[in-house]
Amino acid sequence: MIAMLNDLITIESLTLDFVDEHGISTWITTATIADARLELPAKHNPPDDAHPAEYGPGICEAMFQLEDGELPPPISGTEQDQIDFLTALDLDWSLVEQ
Repeated sequence: MIAMLNDLITIESLTLDFVDEHGISTWITTATIADARLELPAKHNPPDDAHPAEYGPGICEAMFQLEDGELPPPISGTEQDQIDFLTALDLDWSLVEQ
């Protein structure tokens, strides 16, 4: 997994995967994350042609769990409500689309 502190641009999906016998719910989310995908690698040599790496948005996924009684994600809320909810969880996102 890649820990990313980048901005969520859009939520592609937010799905309840399962609930165990203790009431712990497991959720899977897919989102477009800013600066998640390497578009152009850094070039160091020759110095006159050097440039930093360039990143662009990428489709990423993450999994999170909620204890029984914790407030679930705002499935029926606005996309901004969902983005705010997921951002507060500080998830580890994995790039799924190169």
